[in-house]
Amino acid sequence: MDKTHILTGKKGEEFCVNFLKKNKFKVLETNFRTNFGEIDIIGISKDKILVFFEVKTMSEGSISRIGMSPEDQMTKGKILRFKRAAQFYANQHPELVKDGGYRLDTLAVIISKDNEFLVTHYENIA
Repeated sequence: MDKTHILTGKKGEEFCVNFLKKNKFKVLETNFRTNFGEIDIIGISKDKILVFFEVKTMSEGSISRIGMSPEDQMTKGKILRFKRAAQFYANQHPELVKDGGYRLDTLAVIISKDNEFLVTHYENIA
């Protein structure tokens, strides 16, 4: 990955932390790493469900250049690693897993040429 790609992803994750807080989520952790992979954001929803977030960010220019949207980056392999990392975290923190269990969500972020952020929240992807 080149430096621009990494910076774009970081900007998207930082924006999403604030996005989630504005939408009544309690953010517990960011960039949680396991042997299975990384979870970008872990939070609790307003209805008290543990939610794991994978953030996929692309610039508007990248989308038009490669013809792919941020959510298209969620391959079967990435979803499998995401599920395993979430299960690991849930097993380590059973007090956070209530009757509703937990949920895996994707936040797809597009950064416009004017540096504006558009977020699409996909709930319960796996």
